[in-house]
Amino acid sequence: MVPDYYAMLGVAPNADRSEIEAALSRQQPLWSSGTRNPKTKHAFQSYLDQIPAIRHALLGDPSNRASYDLQIAAVRQAERTRKLDVLQKLVVVRAAKGGLTVSDRALLRDRAASLGLNAEDLDKLAEPFPLKAEPPPEIDTPEAPVDALDPATRRQIRVGLTHLGLRHLYDALGVPRDAAGDAIVARAEEERGRWMRKSQVTAEKTAWLEVISYAQSHLGSPAARSRYDRTLAVEAEEELSELIAFALEGNERLDPGTRQILVDEASARGIAPVRADRLILRVCKTLGVARDAPSLLLEPPTATRWLRCRSCGGLNDHTLFIRRPDQQAPCRHCAIELRWSCPVCQRSRWPDEPRCSCGFPLERREILVQTFEAAQQAFKVRDDDSALESLRRVQELAPGHVGARKGIEKIKHRRADLAKVALAWKTTRAARQFVAAREVVSQWAKLVDPETAELQAAWAELTKALHEAGTLTARARRLESSEPNAARALYRQALTLVSDLAEARDGLLRSPPDPPTGLTIESDGDLLRLRWKPPADDGLGPPRFRVMRMRAGSTNFSAPAELVAETDATFCDDPGATPGDSVAYSVHSVRDGVRSLTSAQTGPLLVLGEPGNFISEGRDGEIVLTWSLPAKALGARLIRKTGAAPNGPEDGLVVDSLRESARDAGLSNDQVYHYAVFAEYRGQAGAVVLSRATSLAASPHPPIGGLDAPKLAREPDGRVRIDWHQPERGSVRIVRSEKPLNFEAGERLVPEQLKTLSADWLEDRGGNATFDSSPPAAGVCYYTPLTSWAGTWTVGASAPYSCVPDPTDLRAVRVGGAGRVHLRWRWSPRVSQCLVVSKPGSAPDGPDDREATVLQVSEGEYSRQGYQTLTLPTAIAGPWHLAVFSLMSSDGERLVSPGLEPTARTIVPGPNPEVTVSYTLRKGGFPGRPWSLLFRTDPAGSTIPPTAIVAHPRTIPLSVDDGEIVARLPATRDGASFPIPTTIDLARHLARVFPDPAADPESQAPIRLRHPDAGQTRA
Repeated sequence: MVPDYYAMLGVAPNADRSEIEAALSRQQPLWSSGTRNPKTKHAFQSYLDQIPAIRHALLGDPSNRASYDLQIAAVRQAERTRKLDVLQKLVVVRAAKGGLTVSDRALLRDRAASLGLNAEDLDKLAEPFPLKAEPPPEIDTPEAPVDALDPATRRQIRVGLTHLGLRHLYDALGVPRDAAGDAIVARAEEERGRWMRKSQVTAEKTAWLEVISYAQSHLGSPAARSRYDRTLAVEAEEELSELIAFALEGNERLDPGTRQILVDEASARGIAPVRADRLILRVCKTLGVARDAPSLLLEPPTATRWLRCRSCGGLNDHTLFIRRPDQQAPCRHCAIELRWSCPVCQRSRWPDEPRCSCGFPLERREILVQTFEAAQQAFKVRDDDSALESLRRVQELAPGHVGARKGIEKIKHRRADLAKVALAWKTTRAARQFVAAREVVSQWAKLVDPETAELQAAWAELTKALHEAGTLTARARRLESSEPNAARALYRQALTLVSDLAEARDGLLRSPPDPPTGLTIESDGDLLRLRWKPPADDGLGPPRFRVMRMRAGSTNFSAPAELVAETDATFCDDPGATPGDSVAYSVHSVRDGVRSLTSAQTGPLLVLGEPGNFISEGRDGEIVLTWSLPAKALGARLIRKTGAAPNGPEDGLVVDSLRESARDAGLSNDQVYHYAVFAEYRGQAGAVVLSRATSLAASPHPPIGGLDAPKLAREPDGRVRIDWHQPERGSVRIVRSEKPLNFEAGERLVPEQLKTLSADWLEDRGGNATFDSSPPAAGVCYYTPLTSWAGTWTVGASAPYSCVPDPTDLRAVRVGGAGRVHLRWRWSPRVSQCLVVSKPGSAPDGPDDREATVLQVSEGEYSRQGYQTLTLPTAIAGPWHLAVFSLMSSDGERLVSPGLEPTARTIVPGPNPEVTVSYTLRKGGFPGRPWSLLFRTDPAGSTIPPTAIVAHPRTIPLSVDDGEIVARLPATRDGASFPIPTTIDLARHLARVFPDPAADPESQAPIRLRHPDAGQTRA
C-alpha cells in the first residue's frame, strides 16, 4: 500500500512546496512527542520513519511528485471503488425485501458517511430500488462468545491486515487456506527474508514484518492454526450476523428474497446454508422478526443482478447486456464501459466480479495500470532504474504480467547494449580511435539521457581530439609538396591524437618518401650495374626504386629520360644501354605511386660494348673468324697468341681484319691458337678507347662431314634405341625435334645457333648409341646427330620416328606363274590403312624409298579377301624384299609407322617354276603301328622342301598357326614315304601339311600344296 502523505500532513493534494514544508515543520514535533506514549508510540514512530520518503516524494524532483501523485490517485481510486462495493452490497441487502424504506435510506446514508461517501453516491446506488413502507423497529440481542482468539489479538491482526489491504493471514502469505503446514512455514520464512533484505526502514516494511510475525505465530503449529481458522469462521459469522441484522432492522417479517440473498452472502463467506439459516433465525428471534412462511421458503424469488459503474457509481441491470456479450456495455449514467480488462490475461470481467479467473483481484488493477504506465514513461525518458523499480512493483501486484516481463527484458537488453557501448568506448578511447568512437558515442546517446555528465564529457573529449587532429592534418597537407619530412611529422602527431583518422593515414602514405643516396655505376662491357643506398627507415615500409636513364651525355639531366627498371633491390642492371653512348642515371624512391622529390644521380659514362657472336671455323691450314660489333663502334682489333689467351690489346700478334671478320692463313693443322677481339670507340678529345675483349681458342683442321641418319630400334620397354657410326674426330649428341631441323646435313653451327634449336637433347651415354626413354606418344619426331669439334657443331642426316605401331607377321606366298603374290599380316589396333613397299634385290629404306614400289591397302579391302594380292614384275630376276607400314591421319597430318618391327618384313623368291605337292596320310595296318605320309609332285621327280604336320582336335588347320605341330619332316623328293613319329592320335584330330616355318626361306624352292579333302585324314 502507498501511504497518503497529504493526509498525514493535513494538506490538500494541490498544495505548493511552501505549504508542505510548513505542514511538515508543524507535524514533526507532534510526531516526536507522540512517541513517548506507549499506545501511540508505534504509529508515530512509523510517521517519523517516513519523513525522508515524504521529502523525497513531495519536496524532491518534480518528476518524483508527479509519479507519487499518480500512485496516490490510483490508491484513492481503488479505495473509493472498494467503499462503493461495500455500500452497494449494503443497499442490495436492504432492498432485498422488495424496496428501501425511509429508515433504510437513513441507515444507508449514515453508513455511506462513515465510509467517506456522499449522498449523491448513495442516490445513484439506491435509484433502481422502489420506496417501501417503514416497518416497526425491533431490538437486537448479542451473539454468544465462541472459542477463538481474544478480541485484542484479533483487533491487532485486523489493524495490520487492513493497513496492507489484506483479508487474512493466508492472504498475506499468498497461500490457500488448505495449504500444508510446512508450505506455510516455508512461505513465511521466505517473506520475512525478503523484507529483511531491504535496507531502508519504511512503514510498509514494519507493517509487513508485523503481519508475517502474526502468521508465524498463529499458523506455525496445527493447534494455533486451528484456533485461527475458528477465528476466521467466527469473524465471518459476526460479519454475516451484522449483515443480517442490518437487513432485518426495522422489518417485521423475513421475506424470501431477503433470506435468499443472505444465504448467498453466507455462501460467499464460506458458511453453509444450514448454518446460515440458523444464524438468520437467531437474529430474527433477537430482533423479533417473524419467520418466513413455509410456501415462501420453498421457492424464493430470483434477485436482480445489478452492475455498479466503477466510474460514477450508478447501477445497471445485468439483463440488459446478456444478449450482447461480445459488444460494449456502457453505463447508462456516464456511458463508460462497465467491463474491466484483466491486465494479466486480458480477459473481460463484469464490475461485480472482484477477481479474474487467473487470480488477479480487481482492487489492484488501477494501481497496476498506473504503475505500468509510469514504468513506460520512465523507459521512454531512459530512466531505467525507475522503470525497473516500477516493473518490479507490477510483478509483485501481478506475477504473470506479460508486459512487465517484456519490459524487464528490454531494460536488460538496453543495459547489455549500454555495457557493450561502454566497453567499446573504453576500447576505442584507449586506442585513440576517436573516428570509430564517434559512432560509439552516438549509440551511447541513444541509450541514456543526452544530458548525462559522462556522455557530455565523452563528447567533449572526442570533439577536442578530432579538432586538434584535423588541424594538424590540414597543416601537413600544405607541406606535402615542399617539406615532406615536416608533413610526415605532423601526420604522425595527428595519428597520435586520433589513431584511425583516415585523412592523416592517407596523407602519411601520400607524402613523398626520402630519396636514395650513394648511386654508383659498375661497367661490365655493355652491361652496366648500378648500386645505391636506400633511405633511412621512416616506419612506412620499404619503398621501391625507379631507375631512369638519360642519353646524349647530359650532365644537367634535362634530356628525356627512359625507364630502366622499378625494383625493390638496391642494385639494377641496364642491358639496354646503347654501346658508344654517354649515359647518366637517376634513382627515385617510390611508395604507393608517389615519387620522392629528389633523386640520387650519377654520370655521364661512355658505354663500351664488347664484340659478340665471336666464332671460328677451322679449315686446312687456316682459321676463319667472324664477330659482330655494336653499331657505334669504329672498328675492331684482333689479337692472336699461341699457348695462352691474350691479356690485353698489346699481348699478342695483331691480325689484319675487316670490320666483323678475318681470315688467318698459314697455320699448322691441329695447333691451338688463342684469339681476342676488341671493339674500338671514339672517346673524349678524339682518343680511341677499347672495350673488353671477347676471346676464343681454335685450331685449323680438315673439315668434318655430317653423319648419316642413325638407326632406330624399339625396345620391349617402349624406349627407342638410336645407333650411329662414330666419326673420326669429335663427339656426337642426338637431338629430338618435332620437325626436321632448318639446317642441311654437313652445315656447321656455332654455340649461339644451338640456342635457337627447338629440340630436346638426349642423354649422352658415351659410345655410339643412346636411348630415348620418353618418345612422343603421338605424331612423328626426328632424331638428328650433331658432331662437336673445335667449337663448332656439324649437322648430320635425320631419322624419322613415328608413334604408330607397325604391323606384324607378314607372310607372302606366290600363286600361279604370273608373278602374283598373296600377302597376309596382322593389323595394328586402330589402324585402317597400310602401305606395302616392295623393292627388288635389297630391303627398302622406308615408304619414301624412291627405288621401291608403294601400294596403299585399306582394311576393308583386305578383310573382304582375307589377304592382299600383289603382282610383281616377272622380268626382274632374283628375290623381292617386301615391307608393310601402318598409315594413320591425325589433325590432317599423315603418320606412318617407323618400320622397326622385324616380322613386318619378308622376302619373296625369284620367279622359279612352281611345284605342286600332294600328300596322303595313312594309318598303320596293325594296332600300335605309326601313321605314314606319302608325297607326290607335279612335275614328277621334283624336290620337296622341309615340311611340318599340323593337327587340330576340332577344325581343319588353315595355316601353321592354326594348330599344333606334331611332326617335322626333312627335305625329300617325289614318291617318298615317312612314318609319322607323334604321340597324338591322328584318328581323333584333323591334320594338314605345311612348309616348315623354321626352315631358311632363302634356301626353299617355291611349292604349291594340294591338301586332301576335309576329313580324309581320319581313319
